[in-house]
Amino acid sequence: MKPLVQQHLLLILVASLLMGASVFCYTTRKTAGLAGERKVICQDREEFYINERQRVEPVNLPITSGDLIVVEKRYLRLTLYRDGNVLKRYPIAIGKPTTPSPVGEWKIIHKGGKWGGGFGARWLGLNCPWGIYGIHGTNKPGSIGRMSSHGCIRMYNRDVLELYNLVQIGTPVHIIGDLAPVKLRKIYQRGTTGEDIVMLQFAMRKFGFNPGPADARYGPGMEQAVRKLQKFYGLAPTGKITRNEQFLLSPHLKLKRE
Repeated sequence: MKPLVQQHLLLILVASLLMGASVFCYTTRKTAGLAGERKVICQDREEFYINERQRVEPVNLPITSGDLIVVEKRYLRLTLYRDGNVLKRYPIAIGKPTTPSPVGEWKIIHKGGKWGGGFGARWLGLNCPWGIYGIHGTNKPGSIGRMSSHGCIRMYNRDVLELYNLVQIGTPVHIIGDLAPVKLRKIYQRGTTGEDIVMLQFAMRKFGFNPGPADARYGPGMEQAVRKLQKFYGLAPTGKITRNEQFLLSPHLKLKRE
């Protein structure tokens, strides 16, 4: 090793010893939050770090092996099913009426943790297209069992640590509850996203034309289902939803009053 390099390393070591061992702890934590990782600020204003190497885009989600997370807003509980059987059940907090948790059929697209004190432990991010929603721990345990978040699903830290180790990226997360009224657009086509798409997807399913997951994305499955509906009712099979298709689906739509 060259003398200049040796001298530089010695100066760093002496400075670190003079400033205390906590310097090493801080540096390690800060580096871990930057090298290969990305900070996520969720709807609850909590900060988490996700590993970019484990992050998966919604179109490339892997197929999981029989796991399903069901969040029942009415009962304020989260259930993990494995191969159709209840594996775990936890109490949760959900969004307030003004900032509701997103009803729909999502998937976990990234996992991560939070530094410091174990508060707000772990992050399971969902592929909801209109906000950064996820399942995470909380430093406000008194909020569990209430409608108290900004839309995220809060759990006791001990519970989310357990859930985090049980599930993998790609696990479906179905949030069940009443859909809020929506205002429909004039036309919907492939590439459209939003809360109103979720309602249209559920309406298509009730009408007997399955568009796939109710994931707020107007994708190929939705387009194909719309074409089938249009052919059945003698409409041009464009794969787009216009006022005509909306009229057919209206019995299953909850619309905002003008």
